[in-house]
Amino acid sequence: MPITPVTCPLDCPDACGVLVESNARGEFVALRGNPAHGYSRGVLCVKTALYGEMLQAEKRLRTPLVRRGTKRGGELVEATWDEALARIVERITPLKPQGQRILELSYAGSMGRVQRFFPLRMLNALGATVTDGGLCDNSTTAGYECVLGEVYGADLEQLDDCDLVVLWGCDMVRTVQHLQPAVQRLAKRGVPVIAIDIYRTDTIAALERWGGRGLIVKPGSDAALALALTRLAYERGYADRGFLAEKCHGFEEFERHVRSAHDLAWASTVTGLEANAIAALADALGRARTPLIKTGVGFGRRRVGAMSMRAVCSLAAVLGKADRVHYESFACFTLANEVIPRPDLRPLGARKDVIKHVQLGRELDSGRFGAVFVWGHNPAVTCPEAALVRRGLARDDVFVVVHEQFLTDTAQLADVVLPATMFPEHTDLYRSYGHRRLQLARKACNAPVGPAGGGPRSNVDTFAAIAKALGLPRETWDVTSEQLVADLVRASASTFDARQLAALERGEAVKLDAPHATGYGTPSGKSELGSAAAAKLGQPAVATHVVDDAGGTRGRFWLVCAPSVHTHNSTFAHSARHVHRVGVHHVHVHPEDARELDLASGERAVLSNQLGSLTFSVELTDDMPRGSVRIDGLPLAADVPEGVGINALVSAEVSDLGDSNTLYSTRVDIRRA
Repeated sequence: MPITPVTCPLDCPDACGVLVESNARGEFVALRGNPAHGYSRGVLCVKTALYGEMLQAEKRLRTPLVRRGTKRGGELVEATWDEALARIVERITPLKPQGQRILELSYAGSMGRVQRFFPLRMLNALGATVTDGGLCDNSTTAGYECVLGEVYGADLEQLDDCDLVVLWGCDMVRTVQHLQPAVQRLAKRGVPVIAIDIYRTDTIAALERWGGRGLIVKPGSDAALALALTRLAYERGYADRGFLAEKCHGFEEFERHVRSAHDLAWASTVTGLEANAIAALADALGRARTPLIKTGVGFGRRRVGAMSMRAVCSLAAVLGKADRVHYESFACFTLANEVIPRPDLRPLGARKDVIKHVQLGRELDSGRFGAVFVWGHNPAVTCPEAALVRRGLARDDVFVVVHEQFLTDTAQLADVVLPATMFPEHTDLYRSYGHRRLQLARKACNAPVGPAGGGPRSNVDTFAAIAKALGLPRETWDVTSEQLVADLVRASASTFDARQLAALERGEAVKLDAPHATGYGTPSGKSELGSAAAAKLGQPAVATHVVDDAGGTRGRFWLVCAPSVHTHNSTFAHSARHVHRVGVHHVHVHPEDARELDLASGERAVLSNQLGSLTFSVELTDDMPRGSVRIDGLPLAADVPEGVGINALVSAEVSDLGDSNTLYSTRVDIRRA
C-alpha cells in the first residue's frame, strides 16, 4: 500500500513527521510517526496518533450547509456546492464596492504555508479588512525581537552538550513533547534541569522524578526574577564583559538600571521565591558554559508579556549566552511568503485596514462589517470576550462563511458552512516554529465523498471556487495546491542549496541553519539592552518590572487557562476517545483556598468577574498555589451550563507590545454554585 511522508499541521512547535498509508483506491488506511524525521524521530503525541479517527469521524462535514431563515430561528440545511457558492455570491457582490466591510478571520488550524494563507489572495482582491493574528505569541515575539533580533533560537536537535537547562514558562510535557527525551537524558546524566512556572505543572512533576526541580513564582513576576538574576550576574562576576562591549547596545544604561534596584530581598517579595533559591539559580546560570534557556509563551500572554521576554533575553545577553535562548525558530525559514496571499492584488487605492484580532468581539459588535470569512479558526471559542464574539457572529446583518471540518461553535453561527479537507488530503509546505525543519507534504489520500458527488475541498480549492464565482482576477482562482507550493519553493530558491532542494522534493524534512547571528534585525544590529524602538512605542527603554494590571478584570484569584494534556484544539472535541479522556472540565483549587470558600471536591463552583460567570466542577490540588485557580484546555459552549467557553472571562485588552492576547492576566472570584 502507498505510504506518503507528511507533516502534522497543528499549531504546535514540534511539527512532527507523519507517514500516511492509503489503499489502491486512495482511501485513508492508517498513520504513524516517521522515523526518518530528524526531530520527532517516529514518535507522535497522543493527539496526532489518533488523528485517523478525525479523518473517519461520523460527524465530519461532507457537504455544504446553508442557513434557512435567521440565525436565531433558522437552521443549517444540506446544500450542494453550487447552491452554497450562489448564496455567497448573492451576499458578497453588493459589498464588493466597500471591500473593507468584508473581514478575514483565520488562524492556525493548519500551519501549512499554502492552505493557511492562500484564502487571503481572494480577500486581498476584494480589498477586505484583515486581522493582525495577535492571539498567541505576538507579545513574546515582540519582546524577543526587541532585544535579540530575528527569532532563530538554539538548535533543539543539538542539546547533548548542555550543562544546564532552564525551562522558563514552558510546560514541556504538554506543549513541546519531543523535547522531553533529550531533557530526560540530560537530567539523568546529572545536568541541572530547572523549570520556572506559576504552578506545579506536569513538567515540574516530571523533573522531580528525573532529578530536576521546579521554581514556582507569583504570576506576572518573571521580569522581576530575571532582573534580580542579572544584578547577581554583575555582582558575582558572571557578566560577559567582552560580549557586552562588542555585541550589545545600551549595556551601560542597562547595568546602571539593574544595579539601582532589584536586590534579593525585593525579588523574593515580588516573586515569592526564597532568596537562597534565586541566588542558587543565579550561580547555576553564571557557571554554565552551554546552557539552554527554553522559554514558552505562557508568561507572554499577559499585559506585561513582552517586558517579561525582554528581561529574560537581557539576562541571557549579559551572561554572553544570547545564542543559547530558544523561544521559537521561525526566522530560520526565509521563505518568499507574499507569493501566496498576493497583497499586490488589492484594488488600486484600496486601503488595508487591520484590526486587533484580540478585540474581534468589539469590532463585530460595532456593526462595521457586513461579511466575515472564517477558515482554520474557531473564534467563538478561542478569542477573548467570547460572549461578545458570539453575539457579533450571530448578528443577522453579518454574513458569516465558515470553512470547517466539523460543526464547531463558530460554524453553528454561520450562514454558509463549507466542508474542509484534512492534512493528508491536500498538498502543502510546512515549516516548524520550534525546530529548523521544512517539509513538502504531498496529498496522501482522498477526502471522503459527499452527497451528489460533493465532499470536502481544500482551502485552495474552496477559495478559488468562491473567487471565480465572484468574478475576481484569474490569479485568485486558476491555481492548484501543487502549483502554489511549487511557486513558493521557486520564489524561495535562495533559501536552499541543490542538496536541500532535492531532499525537499523527495518529501524529506529538510533542516535549515540560522542565516544570521543573534542581534540581526535590531536597529543597531546588536543585542539591544537599551531600545529606542521600545521607547518610541511608550515602553521603558530597558527591561523593567511592571505590575500586571489584569486588563481591568477584578477578583481574588488569578485564572490560569492551561494547555490540555489530552486535546490540542477544538478539532479533537469531535473524537469520542479524546472527549472521554478529557472528561468533566474542572476548576483546580488549592485545598486551603477551598476551605476558606467552603468548597468541596466534586461540588460545582462559579467563576466570575465583570465580564461574565461560568460554572465548573471543583477539583482540589496542592499543585496550585494559593491565590490561583486553573482550567485545563478550552471548554466548548456545550461543556459549560452558561453556553460559552472560558474566554468569556478574558479581557480583550492587549499586551504591552505586539497587541497580543492577555489570557493569563485575568482575575476572577469563585463561589459555590
